[in-house]
Amino acid sequence: MVKVLRLDSTEEQIDEISNLYKEIWETDDSIKTRFLRHSTYEDYKGLVAQNDKGEVVGFSYGYISLPGQYYNGLLDREFSSEEKIKWLTDCFEFVELAVLPSYRKQGIGSQLITELLEGVENKTALLTTQVNNNSARNLYKSLNWKVLREPFFPHDKNDPFIIMGKELL
Repeated sequence: MVKVLRLDSTEEQIDEISNLYKEIWETDDSIKTRFLRHSTYEDYKGLVAQNDKGEVVGFSYGYISLPGQYYNGLLDREFSSEEKIKWLTDCFEFVELAVLPSYRKQGIGSQLITELLEGVENKTALLTTQVNNNSARNLYKSLNWKVLREPFFPHDKNDPFIIMGKELL
């Protein structure tokens, strides 16, 4: 049985989600610094999924997307004037979703996304994911996210992503 709880952004929880993220994505320790910085953003909201032993097996988080933030700037450059008004003016940025492989296909990802967006009062939500991440794409599509831009190159031309959006209000 997995329960979803509010991420309180204590050092211990940030360590736990950083370690989970590093395990899934094989990245370095710099991710912790990013998680800590993001936890200070306006209307930050995070959730963790814990197994019956209290171990973190998944997490999600996001915040209001505002000018001056890294991804907001990337999206701003990508969108037309009309798209900026529709998608970025009052937007919740869905930043991360991660679930340990052994806990996938159990509805945890859907629960983390759905509960994260509950109570969010923004008009829209945006996310990005890798073009070839079919499991994530299928999950988001099943939750009524739509592809807004494909491909999108936030980092380099050899690493294509997509931008997906969802109208909330």
